[in-house]
Amino acid sequence: MPNYGPEVLGPPPRDPAQQFWDPEIQTMDPEKLRALQEERLQVLLRKVFDTPVPLFRRKLESAGIDAPEDVKSLEDLSRVPLTMKQDLRDSEGANPPWGDYRFTDPRAAVRIGTSTGTTGTPTISIWTRRDLWIEYESSARTWWRYGHRPGMIATHAHPAYLYGGGAMLSGSYEYFGFLNIWVPPPDTDEAAEQGLRFWTRVTPDIPFMGFSTGRFFEVAAKVGIDPKDAGLEFKGLPGFGLGKGMPLMTAGAECYAYVGGACGKAPGAHIAMDWAVVQAVDPATGEEVPDGEWGDLVVTTLDRDNGLLRYDLEEACAILRDPCPCGETSIRGLWGGRFKDLISVQGKRFQANEVESALRKVAEVNEPSLEWQMVRPTEDDRQLEVRVERGGGGGGDDTEIASKAAASIKDALGVDAAVTVLERETIPRSGYKAARVVDE
Repeated sequence: MPNYGPEVLGPPPRDPAQQFWDPEIQTMDPEKLRALQEERLQVLLRKVFDTPVPLFRRKLESAGIDAPEDVKSLEDLSRVPLTMKQDLRDSEGANPPWGDYRFTDPRAAVRIGTSTGTTGTPTISIWTRRDLWIEYESSARTWWRYGHRPGMIATHAHPAYLYGGGAMLSGSYEYFGFLNIWVPPPDTDEAAEQGLRFWTRVTPDIPFMGFSTGRFFEVAAKVGIDPKDAGLEFKGLPGFGLGKGMPLMTAGAECYAYVGGACGKAPGAHIAMDWAVVQAVDPATGEEVPDGEWGDLVVTTLDRDNGLLRYDLEEACAILRDPCPCGETSIRGLWGGRFKDLISVQGKRFQANEVESALRKVAEVNEPSLEWQMVRPTEDDRQLEVRVERGGGGGGDDTEIASKAAASIKDALGVDAAVTVLERETIPRSGYKAARVVDE
């Protein structure tokens, strides 16, 4: 019988004082990193032709690429047609259930999940042990950048079961060496209270941060729990406020969940270039946009059992290549949200989170949680219609609160808003991603 022990479940220990999780890769000479990318890109392309992987082979051949050698450098990637989420849906629909874009037999995988379906029919994702190891190693670089270390207590409330993100996050925590507290999403007050009461018994070292943070604050107020006793606080992540957009980089669980993470020393998130080619692309031409400008986030995964080639997330991304004072040598990426979620009105374009940031400056609507929605504009010259619940304290005149909220939105975004103040618990709650933009 092979000799193995519990060490197979996690990485070798590191010196807590060292600066990087993986110093060899994270400080590698940029030219060597590029050479590694091109070497691994050739392996990916060879698999497309030899396995074969029909969806990607058709795309390559449609562009006149008949062999891996036809793509000689990273610059040649612009010749490769983009792949969209709808391509994966169509492939699964025509060749159920797996589609014809898999690089490995699904029975060689150890985990299966689906996307959230927020932009259409959920697609199926599969991961082999190697695919998961790459995700876990990539996430470990990010946790280490944040100053976290093995032995700390971390928590989250991601959905479970077929949704792939929850198991991915729990696995990454446990691989790194966190004590992982996975509480249920706060879909109901009872579920939220269950998590809150456990956190008062075993308080996380790393405060809960997620889409549903506000729900926990709201329920804590209802049941008389001091958020501090549960380790709850709104705490910014490294890099926020540096540069435009957000210092986050993810290509979703179906592609590469932990493709990058911020160091906080310079704008953007450091990209795991050894395991991905990340580009900001003009979808009309397939060419990269100039550094620092918004383009579509396009990711080619490397060294995985299940890869994706020129996968267009249809999300805003900007690439930065200037040296970072932290010492990491990779390029950095800024995330600007889904293009489909961009709001356009009165000649301005912005994301829902920018409206939320403006509303957070209005004290009367923030306690115990900020609950709001806006109606997606259908005419450019109309006012932006925003609905916000009054704070739990009940203080303030509705007209005055609405005026303050409208002024804050005007100051932040330069648009006129018609704000309606509602009673608490008027807007539907969600245990994961609240619907902030509604179509009417």
